[in-house]
Amino acid sequence: MKLKKFGALLLTGVLAITSLTTSAFAAKREKRSADDIDFAAVLEDTSAKGTVNVYHWWTAGGEKDAIESVIDEFKGAYGKVKTKSNAIPGGAGGAMVMKVKVLQQAGKSPETFQAHPGQEIQPYLDANMLLDLSKLWDYAKLNERILPGIKDLLTAPDGKNYVVPIGIHKTNVIFYNIHVFEKYGIAIPDHENITWDEFWDICDQLAAKMPDGEYPIDLGDRKGWPACQVFEDIMMGTDPKIYQDFINGIYNVEDVTKVLTTYAKLMDYVAPDHSSRDWYEASGQVVAGTYAMQIMGTWMQPLMTSMGQEYGKDYGIFTFPGTDGWFGMNIDGFVVSNDSADVEAGLRWAYNVSSTPVQQRFSALKESISPYTDTPDDCYNELTLKFKNELISDTIRSYPSFTHGTALPWSASMSLQTQVQEFATSSDHDAEYFANKIVNILKEAGVKGEWNLVD
Repeated sequence: MKLKKFGALLLTGVLAITSLTTSAFAAKREKRSADDIDFAAVLEDTSAKGTVNVYHWWTAGGEKDAIESVIDEFKGAYGKVKTKSNAIPGGAGGAMVMKVKVLQQAGKSPETFQAHPGQEIQPYLDANMLLDLSKLWDYAKLNERILPGIKDLLTAPDGKNYVVPIGIHKTNVIFYNIHVFEKYGIAIPDHENITWDEFWDICDQLAAKMPDGEYPIDLGDRKGWPACQVFEDIMMGTDPKIYQDFINGIYNVEDVTKVLTTYAKLMDYVAPDHSSRDWYEASGQVVAGTYAMQIMGTWMQPLMTSMGQEYGKDYGIFTFPGTDGWFGMNIDGFVVSNDSADVEAGLRWAYNVSSTPVQQRFSALKESISPYTDTPDDCYNELTLKFKNELISDTIRSYPSFTHGTALPWSASMSLQTQVQEFATSSDHDAEYFANKIVNILKEAGVKGEWNLVD
């Protein structure tokens, strides 16, 4: 995989998160240091007792089965450690930050919780909440096992590792119902990397033939982040240089207006009540044929499988127009609190998610790409293997998601999701007006990065 030159992101601006200041994260327990822990002794003690509270955001069909498989494997490895699964709906990582803040303030920091690497974990690092897992990485030989090209994303600005990755998804994807296309006589292109012209032509044909109450596209953006995901895809599909400048804090109203103008055109084909549903509810309506397409990351795959849908027979996928040759990167992982009631249990969980048995079962059920080179390909279905081969291809370049925590400060990402959803639900979709609001978000957050995506 050609990297995808993700230089270390330098955040020189002050994170304007008054609710997430260091004082707000005042510790209720003594913070543990990785220097004082014998990692080998902890991880090799399979008879140890304890309790691990696991916080995650996997609640949709297929995803729930995947996290349950990880819990099952953990029980097999550390049978005397009690596991408590705590699902935090919301997706995209935003809800988790606030939940962890509340728990930490109450002296109930979770032993381990889900996180995206990159800027999403910066509030935790600023508050000294996370345990340095670099020694765990050494013990589990993660530096040798990790897929090429993603190590930089998993390394914090201080050079340490705080996240153990569990899976990777592609973000720039459109799912479509094959039966809807066939029902209305819409020719399906014989290639997945469609152009903008082909995409608009498909939308026009569907809009002309679908009856009232049915629409070419739905967003399912009740939580906000799916609308921002579409904004991210459109920006990358408009011009990768605009995307690079945006996440580096080099922004201008004209570029953002251009992106939002395209977004406004797309909204002509979207169900008007799109914000009344969560993304997975919208997916159910795609299966039902109420909507023909949904712009969503590949975490939609296991949901489709859970609804009895088969790739190539019931549904297909397009690469989002304009993003041919690019892989939108979304990495899921787990971090460990340094002040929980059972830090050792959190370490054991983080270590176990990188094990081959966990990776095989989880990747098969989650239909995600394993971050590790030693996970056998036979755990993947046809579509997931296709995406994995894209990821490791020398001809495909990756880019970090700003919707999913990696490329923008948490405060900026959350505010951006709100503004983009407001744009998507507005009556007139005033591109210039919302472009100014979005630029102000980046300005106030002091975004300043050094991402190098475009040669």
